[in-house]
Amino acid sequence: MSFLAPWFLLGGLAVAGPVVFHLIHRSARGQMPFSSILFLRPTPPRAVRRRKLEQVALLLLRCLGILLLAAGFSRPFFPKGDATPPSAGEGRQILVLLDTSASMRRQGLWPKARALATRYLEKASLPDRVAVLTFDQQPHTLVSFADWSAWPADQRVALAKQRLDAASPGWGGTHLGLALTTAAEQFPDDVSGAGFAGQREVVLVSDLQEGAKLDGLQGHEWPRGVRVILERVDPVRRGNAGLEILDAAAAIVGTGDGLEARARVVNTRDAARESFLLGWSAASGTGFAGKPAQIYLPPGQTRTFSAPALPTGATTGVLQLSGDDEEFDNRAYFAALEREDATIAYFGAESADDPEQLRYYLQRAFPETARRQVEVVSAVSNSVPSLETLNRAALAVIPTTLDAEEVKAVRAWLAGGKTALLVLTSARCGATIAALTGAAEVEVTEASGDYALVGEVDFTHPIFAPFADPRFSDFSRIHFWKHRRWTIPTNLPARVLAKFDDGSPALVEIKIGKGSLLALTAGWNPADSQLAVSSKFLPLMQIILDASGGAAPARTQFQIGEPIPSPVSTGDVLQWRKPDGRVVGVAAGSPFTETDLPGIYAVTAGSRLRRFAVNLPLAESRTAPLSPDDFARLGVPLQSPAGFAAARSPGAQRHLQGEKLEARQKVWRVLIVGLLAVALAEIALGGWLGRRGKTLEVTP
Repeated sequence: MSFLAPWFLLGGLAVAGPVVFHLIHRSARGQMPFSSILFLRPTPPRAVRRRKLEQVALLLLRCLGILLLAAGFSRPFFPKGDATPPSAGEGRQILVLLDTSASMRRQGLWPKARALATRYLEKASLPDRVAVLTFDQQPHTLVSFADWSAWPADQRVALAKQRLDAASPGWGGTHLGLALTTAAEQFPDDVSGAGFAGQREVVLVSDLQEGAKLDGLQGHEWPRGVRVILERVDPVRRGNAGLEILDAAAAIVGTGDGLEARARVVNTRDAARESFLLGWSAASGTGFAGKPAQIYLPPGQTRTFSAPALPTGATTGVLQLSGDDEEFDNRAYFAALEREDATIAYFGAESADDPEQLRYYLQRAFPETARRQVEVVSAVSNSVPSLETLNRAALAVIPTTLDAEEVKAVRAWLAGGKTALLVLTSARCGATIAALTGAAEVEVTEASGDYALVGEVDFTHPIFAPFADPRFSDFSRIHFWKHRRWTIPTNLPARVLAKFDDGSPALVEIKIGKGSLLALTAGWNPADSQLAVSSKFLPLMQIILDASGGAAPARTQFQIGEPIPSPVSTGDVLQWRKPDGRVVGVAAGSPFTETDLPGIYAVTAGSRLRRFAVNLPLAESRTAPLSPDDFARLGVPLQSPAGFAAARSPGAQRHLQGEKLEARQKVWRVLIVGLLAVALAEIALGGWLGRRGKTLEVTP
């Protein structure tokens, strides 16, 4: 048996106390009754020492109680348990998880973190296996367990330090939950043949700021034997303030001078400052352009403020926060939305003010907004198709038959990647379908019956995908008083997107070159259907216009790591310019994903230069430290951060193993139970012996 606190065994010397008290005689050996003691003064007998012990059983019980108490406080354990200290040939698996998020750019943090991670590498013993991961929004492997095992033993630390020295904090957010769960899964499942004792440690080196995302930790099933050691690094100064620019939808190029933006500012709860200046950075990069706004923000609060107006004629800018000691998050980049104008070429001669015609409702399906204006214009002028109108149009709507010249112009326009909506308003439109698609013959007839309903919709197609939610997927309430039937030729590359309840096609997509021809077999005018007055008409027309390249302007404000959608869907490779000046080529239609730096990103699409702003997430500015209790509540198996087990001396390692064995065996509980039993036995025996030796008192 071994003891964690053997000094408490010295308390066993207290057994001398009961022995001494048993040797002191404090009462007369017997009493002699006397006839008259009226004139005698009572005097207690003097305590005398004796050389012979009496009531040995009672003495032994008292001595045993003291010994049990001393042994219980010394925390005994049996060293031959199931968690014996590892032998010289055994090792452990240690994974160093290093935070490289933007908050680690604060003064004094990164040198401390790198030095701490380096110390863990240097103190790893020969049989240990070590891995190093960095993380911000995503974890990244610097050194894997396989790398460590493959390297020569005398070069492992040097090679790992080389990779560690090359790492540095980036600009991404802190996804701490993903990093911890990913790190826990890096340990090999089968270590029985590798000579490991089964101990696995994740050493988290981070500032543990409260803005970190902890998603995924709650309810995570941690692998067996994994323990997490929290190593927090503290900055030189506590407290921080940061800002982000809200959606720039209200700021549109061309609405006048002095574009405005709104900013959300956060001040951490451990901050010492509460007064700041907010304004646009000057072109030189130092100071403000114009007069900044003075804002007051107490510690621990987040508020929204209106930024000063941008300088005249500027569409991009850098919003700056002054008065904060930490500079990494005090600049937010702004790119104003550009107004987009779209044109719909309409092949019809009816008036736009006639509520019985298609154009009346089409004109009102696209109301003018601050971000976009959609204009419906006639594509035919003096019975001749206007090529200029057609070329600048994003969508063509064809509600009638086309002549040969018009068919030729529309076919060439469709082949370039545009979309046309052909509304079959009569059976004569079959000839137009045949001419546009090149089909030999297309038969279109008027359907009979009172009305028809939409019975089947292909929600996998991009046009109907936004309606896939059960709340919006019901098209059966729209009555179609008239519709046309047509049999699609087998050799026609057509896809039926919607059907009526009688099985005939309602909306068909036909590919023509790079573009698409949508054939709607019923109109939305009141004589044909209720489509124009239904809740599906406006979003359906908007989706069709978007698919043809007339989408509303995309947002211009993004966060680090977010992909920027391509401003055009077709064309050559687009050249994206990053804030550091590097140019990256990306195919048209593919999103730009290398948004790893805050700043203004620019791309030339066609003849237009478009700019996008990428900023830090505001959560990265919430730098007040988390408590270890926050991790414990989420079920993270924490281990005491007193130090690295491999860095301790062999004696300290044996002591740590002894603590684990003692905590598992809990021998002290048995000793305390034995102490209680001895105390009860001593009380019972003492009472019995007292009653046995009591003499009768005689009343004089």
